[in-house]
Amino acid sequence: MRKLLTAVFLLAAGALAAQDPLTLEAVIQRGLKNNFDIQIQKSLVDIAKNNNNPGQAGRYPTINLLLSSTNSVVDRVPANPFAIPGQSITNSVPGQIDIGWVIFNGFTVSINKEQLERLQQQSEGNASIVIQNTLQSIILGYSLVLLEKERLEVRRKLLELSRTRYEQVKLKKNVGSAITFDVLQEESNFLTDSGNFVLQSLNYRNAVRNLNVLINEKVDQTYSFPQPLRFTPPTFVYSDLEEKMTRNNFTLKNQYLSQSILRGNTQLASAGLYPSFNVNLGATGSLDWVRANFRPTSGGTEVKNTVGYLLDDKTQPVISTTYAPEARTVSGNSYGTYGNFTLRWTLFNGGQIKRNIQNAKTRELIGQQTTDQLKLSLQRDLQIAFDLFEQRKQIVEITKTNQRATELNLSLAEERYRVGYINAIDLRLIQLNYLNASLANLEAVYNLIDVYTDLMGLTGSLIDQAENFGN
Repeated sequence: MRKLLTAVFLLAAGALAAQDPLTLEAVIQRGLKNNFDIQIQKSLVDIAKNNNNPGQAGRYPTINLLLSSTNSVVDRVPANPFAIPGQSITNSVPGQIDIGWVIFNGFTVSINKEQLERLQQQSEGNASIVIQNTLQSIILGYSLVLLEKERLEVRRKLLELSRTRYEQVKLKKNVGSAITFDVLQEESNFLTDSGNFVLQSLNYRNAVRNLNVLINEKVDQTYSFPQPLRFTPPTFVYSDLEEKMTRNNFTLKNQYLSQSILRGNTQLASAGLYPSFNVNLGATGSLDWVRANFRPTSGGTEVKNTVGYLLDDKTQPVISTTYAPEARTVSGNSYGTYGNFTLRWTLFNGGQIKRNIQNAKTRELIGQQTTDQLKLSLQRDLQIAFDLFEQRKQIVEITKTNQRATELNLSLAEERYRVGYINAIDLRLIQLNYLNASLANLEAVYNLIDVYTDLMGLTGSLIDQAENFGN
């Protein structure tokens, strides 16, 4: 039993040992800086900002430089005796600069730029939602650590009382003023409180690990938490909360952006009713080289060949005088420019454009209905959260009053037990009442913080109101 006493209180000292202090403000800063979900959303916002560019919308011309190489080697053994045999090598490097510019295509460029702007705003809105949800998780995770820590303190206090009474009753038994039944009863109470303390220590460590995951720290990192689990709830007027929700709720604002994007899609579909006018400008050129056996332009070596006989008289041959070909490389080039335009107007394509417009308008109507449904559900959630907030404020006051009363009753019961006015069973019941009242008060405070974060999330005010936690 002495080893068990030593182990339990070493665990208590380890669970509550001083580590790096971590306040709510510090944990929020770490979380907003290090959380993986927030980092991913920031990268997505960077992509949306990068895409929000007039060039991405098609406002500027497209300039292409084209350069290629054409090469061939031909070995020729001609059937024509007047053709030049041998190998010819041809090289050509054609190039082109092409400029294409869409001058007008039914206002598509302007609509695309507006769509890119909306997509950037939507991406930023998504990031705001992720930041708010992460902030809520961090606040609740930190509050849960404080809750488990104070639960551990209550268990520790009860364990110390059980240990003290157990040691006292053993001394009484040694002097003959207590019986074995009393010792066994106090031993059972002590062992029960020891087991509960050990389990609560594990709950506390797991809560710290979960918090480390939220703020992207090492899972085994430990801290001290100087702030108690306290919360002073503000007073709200429902109409003010409803007005803030309509104006600031991130989900609702993103839905408005989605609705505007659907409206832009309808405008893009309507652009098909207009003509498009494109201009295409450019310049072409080519550098060419041919290396082959060419007839000499002057001079050269004469080659005489008998090509026949006059009247088949071999004494009167017909002689052709040619010159031996010589290998030369001949170069050349060509240059040119062009300017074209294209006017295209779809007069009829089986009604596809009109159907696309009608479908886009239908999707826009669906988006509006989705927005109305979201507004209605948010109003319901706000009313539920507001009523629950007011109810839990009352529960906190009730449990706080009860906790104070049971704490005072426990103090008085300890004194009455020492002078023999109450027995051990009555004292144990009073201790359990104190335990239950203390735990109920802690849970009530945590539940109040929980619903408060819901209210602030619905009204888009969570970041602004974060300083109220822990006060």
